[in-house]
This record gives sequence, structure tokens and C-alpha cells, in this order.
Amino acid sequence: MAKLENYVELAQQTMREISADGENWRAFLATASNVYKYGFYDQLMIYAQRPDATACASYEIWNQTMRRYVRRGAKGIALLDMMGDVPRYHYVFDAADTGMRKDSRSPFVWTINEENGAAIGAMLEKEYEVSANRGLAGQLEEIAMQRSMDYWQWHQDELRGIVDGSFLEGYDELNLEIAFRNTAAASVKYMLLSRCNLAREYQIEPEELAGVLEWNTSAASSALGSAISELSEGVLRQIERTIRQYERSQNHDERTDVYEERRVLDSRPDSSRTADGAE
Repeated sequence: MAKLENYVELAQQTMREISADGENWRAFLATASNVYKYGFYDQLMIYAQRPDATACASYEIWNQTMRRYVRRGAKGIALLDMMGDVPRYHYVFDAADTGMRKDSRSPFVWTINEENGAAIGAMLEKEYEVSANRGLAGQLEEIAMQRSMDYWQWHQDELRGIVDGSFLEGYDELNLEIAFRNTAAASVKYMLLSRCNLAREYQIEPEELAGVLEWNTSAASSALGSAISELSEGVLRQIERTIRQYERSQNHDERTDVYEERRVLDSRPDSSRTADGAE
């Protein structure tokens, strides 16, 4: 139980730290953007233990599915499961903790470049009705605001119920909505820009993320963090799917070109071949 208690305390302490300082919050969002398929509490624990993590999975997935070995002496990242009657924890390992075998697979860590950027812009325009003429950063900014507004509409009753004891207590409905929308939109925007390697080019001013200081209780910061994690994950998963589809289409085109070239060569009469059968 000592380890479990230590991990619970680590989670609580980290929650307090990221909600009390804008720079800590920014650092957390940068880590969360790399592990966006995990929920907020898992992202919190990964940030607390391995803020530079890029791709995390359990020992079994690395060993059996990815056919990679976890390096001897690698320190696992503890993730908490507080859903059951008894809290539990389990470990995951970052890709940097693993080594390759002959038949190993590598995690798909995508990047945006000039080739796939147009496909991503077109997808975002179609899915969110945000013009690709705004550029990718402009699209992501508008999507962050749009999705934060939608989230408030879907969860406003729940969000109103978690402000007791926080700096948000006493806000009327309009000001609470503005506080959520502004902080969530700026945070989602930063997560999206960070994962898409645009955060340095399109810097967010510190005051844009300062709203997190108002969400200064465990319940409030958990609600905010969970919202931001959920909103960012949906967009980033769509970007990942688009890049995968783009790469498959490019590989298909290359294979088709090779096939067509070989089909033409194979259709030549035998007299066009050399004596050893080479083309």
C-alpha cells in the first residue's frame, strides 16, 4: 500500500502544481499533447514521472504486439486506476525504454509537413467548417474555441457543480461560462499547436493560460483538465487518421506506378530480353 499511497500523493501534488502556475500548466499541456490518447489523470501521472514521454504502452503491448523488448532496469510510469472499490496502479513504459528486435514494429509518431498539410487542412475544413485559407494554426485556434463553446453547452450543469471552494465560487452563470471557455480554448489551442509543432511559431502569451489559476481545487482542476484532454484528443485523432490515409494513398500510388511499369516491361516480346532473362 505504501507505493499506492505515494502515487496518489504524487497525483495530488502534481494537480496542485499545474493549477497554481501558468508555466507548469503550459509544461503539462506539452506533455499531454504527446500522449493525447490517454485520459487526463494518466496524462497527469506521465507528466509527473516522464514529462518527455512520446509514446507509452504496457509491457505486454510492447513485448507482444509491437515485438519490442523493455530495456533491463527501465523504470515504469505508474498510472492510477481509482474507478473500482480499491485503488490500483499499473505501469507503462515510454518508447525510449524499449529496444528493437528483427521483427519489431515502431510506434506511429506522426508529423505534419508540406506534403500532408493540405490534406489535413481540407479535413479540418470539412469536419469543422473552418476555412483552410486561414492556415493550419488559424484553423486549430478556431476549432479550439468552437469545441470549448460546445463542451460548455453539453456540460454546463456539471461544471457549475464543481466550483465550490475555488476562485470561481460566486461567479454568475455568464462569467463562469466565459472563464471556462477562455481557459479551455487557450489550453486546447496550445495542445493542438504543440503536437503539430506550431507552438513556437505561433506563441501563446502567458496571460492566455493564466485562467487556470481560478480552477484551484481538485474538483475544478480535474473537470477542466478532463475537458481539455477530451476536446484535444478528438481533433488529434482525426489528424492522425488523415496522415495515415494520406501515407497509404501515397504508398498505393507508388506501388501502382511500379506495377504499371513492370506490366509494360513484361508485355514486351521475348526478343527485348537479354539471354539471361534480365530486363
